Amino acid sequence: MNKNYLIILVFAILFTSLSAQNIWINELHYDNSSTDVGEFIEIVLDNAGSFSLGDFAITLYNGNNGSSYDTKTLDQFTVGIVSDTFTLYHYEYPENGIQNGEPDGLAIDYQGTLIPGQFLSYEGTFEATDGPASGVTSTDIGVIEGSTTLIGESLQLLGTGAIYSDFIWQEPASETPGELNNSQTFGGTPVPTIIVASPNGGEQWEQGSTHSITWTSINFTGNIKIELETVYRERDVLIASTEDDGIWEWEIPSDLTIADNYVIIISDADDGDPFDESNSPFSIIEPVPITPYSIYDIQYSITGPSPHEGELVETSGVVTAVFENYFFIQDGAGAWNGIAIYPLQEVEVGDVITISGTVLEYNEKTEIIDVVDMTISGTATLPEPVILSSAELSSTEDYECVLATLQNVTVSNDSLGYGNWEVEDQSGICIIGGLGDYTYEPVTSELIYNLTGIVDYTYGAFKLEPRDDADIDLIGSEIDEQLISISDPLLNNYPNPFNPSTTISFTLSNEISGDVVISIFNLKGQLVKQLVSEQLSLGQHQVTWNGMDEYGKSVTSGVYLYKLNMGDKTFTKKMLLLK
Repeated sequence: MNKNYLIILVFAILFTSLSAQNIWINELHYDNSSTDVGEFIEIVLDNAGSFSLGDFAITLYNGNNGSSYDTKTLDQFTVGIVSDTFTLYHYEYPENGIQNGEPDGLAIDYQGTLIPGQFLSYEGTFEATDGPASGVTSTDIGVIEGSTTLIGESLQLLGTGAIYSDFIWQEPASETPGELNNSQTFGGTPVPTIIVASPNGGEQWEQGSTHSITWTSINFTGNIKIELETVYRERDVLIASTEDDGIWEWEIPSDLTIADNYVIIISDADDGDPFDESNSPFSIIEPVPITPYSIYDIQYSITGPSPHEGELVETSGVVTAVFENYFFIQDGAGAWNGIAIYPLQEVEVGDVITISGTVLEYNEKTEIIDVVDMTISGTATLPEPVILSSAELSSTEDYECVLATLQNVTVSNDSLGYGNWEVEDQSGICIIGGLGDYTYEPVTSELIYNLTGIVDYTYGAFKLEPRDDADIDLIGSEIDEQLISISDPLLNNYPNPFNPSTTISFTLSNEISGDVVISIFNLKGQLVKQLVSEQLSLGQHQVTWNGMDEYGKSVTSGVYLYKLNMGDKTFTKKMLLLK
């Protein structure tokens, strides 16, 4: 065989094996009413016999920080039906095994290389920071699950075709793991399809308001027509021809008849085929009065949920933090004075805004969603962060969504997963989140003097979300001035860090009047233990501290100060107790 021909043949085989993986994510269930159950992912692979299934991997991603949190190879999936040349595979995850979004995502790779177009996300987009999708921004599938999704439903592709782009994601429908999805066919000629996304049933839109009519389409070119129909009655053309860009703003007439049996019909503007209509009727209602409340009024509750859940409200505040998918406002310092706004709007920290939207308890966190109006009236200084202990921040809803500061905490765990880490003080531990734009990398046992951020509540836990590096103060400026003095190179302790005891060494080189006093303080300036208070001779001296306080009780891990008083001079140094 000709040598050049052999080389070309080898490259052709390699190119084919690396470029011909026709595989895609076909169905997904990640959230439902009550406790999440039956979560699964379904994959479609064309010509499965040509590949080793172990070469394909499905990686789950946390949208908070872009990191991966689970990987399964395709040979771990259950084999489903074969249709045409396509084989379906599905994997059921344990309870709450797939994160609930805002946003999160998943990716398929082949031998470590991302399959093009198969880094998908739900409830937003984000950039992956590791794994096969590292550096790539996800594609939002455009449909979501939530607290109203029934057990036994899923998000799935529908349509006819042979590649991922021939199909379209649809709202939750009866799940079909391992089988063809509802209204899905493999092979054949792709069929032009239009799917109405909103309104799709159950919405209540007010007379005189403006709402977005949205849809998706595949295998379709041309303009679309949008019509309003009262079921089995009249049909009115809202717009005869508009670009097929997936969204059209409808200014609802203030005199449109109030009724609960409207549907939207979207079709080809030329001949009406293809077409789709709302799955169920929606309502036109009288304008709902917007009630103004302070953030405190919206948040304060002794039972947990906001007393105004589900209401259309207006409130004002200054923007205290902006993250990738939502932001926070506050109208005063302290408890009950902050709230989250979703989704993200065009705001900056320091903007003073007035906003109208609906109060929602999303996974037990109070938010304002479905924003109908927002104005920016200027800028203002942010409220002072409330100073909390780790225990206070971790255990009470009072400070949800407000600016807070932890003081004199030690990193107790530098990686809890999903970008979270942990700090502790004498009161207990606290989770620190990774939503913010900071470069600091936590190091176990490192002292942080002031740690500021927003108190957030996600995945069943309160946590502090620093916004940037300015919120993480490793230098410190708040130690009681009476404990700050010049250092004497002859004053030291060993070992440092220590457990359970350390020996403090110092030298008296000059006669002094009065007693030599050595005391231990915590970072709040509180006396922990007095070790020495007596007259001492010139020369070197040593005294041991066993980690006990004045009452003979062991103190907690953390940074302590030891102070040496000699006549009119004071010397102070730090030491770290690690248990």
